[in-house]
Amino acid sequence: MLFDLKGKRKRLVQVVYVTLAVLFGGGLVLFGVGGNVSGGLIDAFKGTGSADTAAFDDLVERAERRAASNPRSPAAQLAVVRAQFNVASSTEGSDPETGQLTDRGQQAIIEVAQAWERYLRLKPEKIDASAASFAALTYGALTDYDKAVETQELSVESRPSANGYFQLADFAYRAGQVEVGDRAAQEAVERTPRDQRNTVRALIKDTKKEGAAFAKALKQAEKAQREQQRQGGEGASPGQSFGPLPGAGATGAGGASP
Repeated sequence: MLFDLKGKRKRLVQVVYVTLAVLFGGGLVLFGVGGNVSGGLIDAFKGTGSADTAAFDDLVERAERRAASNPRSPAAQLAVVRAQFNVASSTEGSDPETGQLTDRGQQAIIEVAQAWERYLRLKPEKIDASAASFAALTYGALTDYDKAVETQELSVESRPSANGYFQLADFAYRAGQVEVGDRAAQEAVERTPRDQRNTVRALIKDTKKEGAAFAKALKQAEKAQREQQRQGGEGASPGQSFGPLPGAGATGAGGASP
């Protein structure tokens, strides 16, 4: 989604996004406490726990070479998705507290999205659920929430989990797809251990409220961008808008193997 966010409107969107990121992260931690819930980003983010820049760069280089040598290999494209996502979610790519992307992180998530789309064009027999979750987070950081919803739906179809459905609900509310969000939220609750469900329902309620505020702010920003383009003539073109990387910190995707 291409548009610029200016002034107070930009600040509002940033505040809402950070709030959602906090809620989202809280949800991931919650679903990982007790019970038999597994899958999704909790499992994927277990692993390295460090941001070794040289190691990440080496992984990216090897993955890119592998993909170039094997352009028809879905696994090779997934290797790029994971390697570049590791960079974006490392301290080199994003702030571990806010998720705000650095220039290096912005380039990395663009590379993730491109590799993911190459992967889908190869029509794999079964979608890789973890990589789909990484790609969905990437689309969220690119502020393309419709794509984030579409991609996270692929993830939960491949590997249903409470984490995955909560993530889907979160993206759907940001995208203004309330019915999709409500269905995903209900799935998240049903897949959560009974003794945690009331807490999850409260979290979803807050997420839905903040998602509605975010969707409203996003529409206002898009309207302002269109008006700016209209006034500026055909020569005016928006730049790529980047938000924080939801749910990702310095841990990266080390737990997921190509």
